[in-house]
Amino acid sequence: MRKLLATMVFVIMFVATAATLNQSRTLKLESDETEKDEVVISGETLQYDTLQLSLKTIPKAQHLYTVAKKSVGRWAKLFVVIKIEESGADGQNSYYAKNYGNLTGMRFPGTGRKTTALRSGHNFYAVFNHWHDCMLDFMYYMEVMDSKFEAKYGRPAKDEYEMVNFMFGSFNIYGKWKTDVLWLLNHFRYK
Repeated sequence: MRKLLATMVFVIMFVATAATLNQSRTLKLESDETEKDEVVISGETLQYDTLQLSLKTIPKAQHLYTVAKKSVGRWAKLFVVIKIEESGADGQNSYYAKNYGNLTGMRFPGTGRKTTALRSGHNFYAVFNHWHDCMLDFMYYMEVMDSKFEAKYGRPAKDEYEMVNFMFGSFNIYGKWKTDVLWLLNHFRYK
């Protein structure tokens, strides 16, 4: 009798657990459909909307811009323009972009701010697991720059041009960098 009772309890628990697992799978499928708007990383692949991009190869600027609009937000255009200036246009990527996953010339911040960098590489350039981590790190950097701009001027930056002028000297000290970035902003054609 005890064995029969124990078996019945086990079967009821098994069925209840299976029903709960099935319900959570169903809910997950329903929520996946509504979360089309999210960046999803699975293994070495990033999925966003209709894009499916490898994290181990650097995407074209248009695809970077599409993902950056979600991941970086307001400064997506600036991210792509600085990527082009710092590590090259489509197919022409710098050593740091190829080997460090560092598309924008980010330096390792140490303990100064939130970062996605794994470590500091040559000349203190940040080393990332992949290009999307660099994108997120750029977003964290821009959060700091936004707060510094507001602290100095009592308002947010109007646009990318005003932010480039503000960043000049701290992000990059070379006049050619500023000239090139402003030119790229004026000729930005990605949608």
